[in-house]
Amino acid sequence: MQLIERNFMGIGLFSRQTKGFGALLALVSSACAFLPVEEISPHFTERDATPVFSAGYSYISERFIENVNIGDLTVNGLEGLTAIDPQLDVSRNGDYVNLSLGNSFLGSMPAPSDNDTEAWADLTVEMIENSRIVSTPLLEMQAEDIYSNIFQNMVAELDGFSRYASAIEARRNRATRDGFGGIGVQILVDADEVLVVSVLPGTPAEEKELQDNDRITHIDDEPVAGLTIRDVVSRLRGKIGSDVTVTINRDDSDSTFSVTLSRRLIVGVTVTHKIMDDLGYIRITSFNKRTSKSLKNVLAEMEPAIETGEIKGIILDLRSNPGGLLDQAVEVADLFLTKGTIVSTNGRHPDSNQSFFAGEDDKAQNFPLAVLINGNTASAAEIVAAALQDHGRAVVMGSNSYGKGTVQNVITLPNNGELTLTWSRFHAPSGYTLHDLGVLPTICTSRENIDNAGKENAEFVRRLKKLHAGVVVSEAVFSQWRAEKLPNKESIEKLRAICPSRKKTSDQDIDVAKQLLSEPTIYNRAMNLSFPAIANR
Repeated sequence: MQLIERNFMGIGLFSRQTKGFGALLALVSSACAFLPVEEISPHFTERDATPVFSAGYSYISERFIENVNIGDLTVNGLEGLTAIDPQLDVSRNGDYVNLSLGNSFLGSMPAPSDNDTEAWADLTVEMIENSRIVSTPLLEMQAEDIYSNIFQNMVAELDGFSRYASAIEARRNRATRDGFGGIGVQILVDADEVLVVSVLPGTPAEEKELQDNDRITHIDDEPVAGLTIRDVVSRLRGKIGSDVTVTINRDDSDSTFSVTLSRRLIVGVTVTHKIMDDLGYIRITSFNKRTSKSLKNVLAEMEPAIETGEIKGIILDLRSNPGGLLDQAVEVADLFLTKGTIVSTNGRHPDSNQSFFAGEDDKAQNFPLAVLINGNTASAAEIVAAALQDHGRAVVMGSNSYGKGTVQNVITLPNNGELTLTWSRFHAPSGYTLHDLGVLPTICTSRENIDNAGKENAEFVRRLKKLHAGVVVSEAVFSQWRAEKLPNKESIEKLRAICPSRKKTSDQDIDVAKQLLSEPTIYNRAMNLSFPAIANR
């Protein structure tokens, strides 16, 4: 810090010496004395904080999917201190990082080279320590709160999926990975709305008759507007046997109603099935550590009916499936494939570049397969849909999927907090990126001239037989879609407009899938439309 001698409205300030910081000085009164170092909170120390910031900055620099400027991110992070004390201001001016309190300029430090993570970690600690001398709110703040404000401000500049969890939050996250007290819903947070995308069977939410597409407006009388998905999940979860009250808006009505639910251990049933005439219907609501095993058991249960011809095809319903574990998505797709790439991940870090391949055993015996997707089909569910479509194993139907195609990597920091960073993108077997683009269904059911035309399903199938352009996506469109390795915003918007994303589920999708699977000629034609020449990737 450069030596600064200014009159700060008659306030006399000193700083203890820290390496590279010099003396933060505004001397106007001989009556002022040094603030004793021991008065600084023992909960924040240079010894403890430096390794935390050093590890975090190195992790971001090395592993985030895009190149980053650690210098700029550090300054953004330090700006998070204003949430603790609005009078504090940290800014960068050329080769210096400046510190101010209100209208008073306190001093500056030389900025290290942009990607010197160790030096920026040192600067961060020194800025904090000297800020604590002039800021009572910061002086009284616990170390964890300081870490959280800085790291959260940093990762906010990256993307919507990278995040920081404090030591307490991280411990809670680890404790709930093998089970937690919850109500049994899967949710999405979008534009200050909490949407119930799936109600799990056999859970408190099902027993209290919550429904897909319900909107949660309040949790325990507190509004959810402005909360992150992690905040919402944290409030819905809790001690097993404890109660939580949710306020529900249904069907976009003007009224709401409240439901009190008793939290239970959520086992995570993700696979359900039934027989529809001569078809097997399987719904996967998410991907947890039991999903592939559950699906394998369902297929084994259906096997006798498949062998006797009682079941002539399978509908795999991935609508409103928000995703989950990557390895489970790979294993689920593998149950329907005999060779080739299922998904590839690509990022900057060498360890982020991986490919996952199918084995030789198709548990569904190559039976006709229709996969249903919608605008809430995301992440791991998109991997399955894209793999089955690209390998010509299924006809994908519905609307454009969500487009969540990135992989997050988690590291535990020296303070036992966690940094979760986006470090790679998913690529379908044909090579296109899933992120932001999503999966394009072969048969689109979200076009206005279909949804609102009032046609009977029989008429809809007749349109399919004619391969009407408004229903079935052309080979040319699929070629354009698959050419997008890293699409820009304009390209994404243009392509996604082909089959607009629809978030609600519709029985029409199932009816059309049933009729499609009963028409082998049309099924095979639809399959050929979307099956690219990817050989044995």
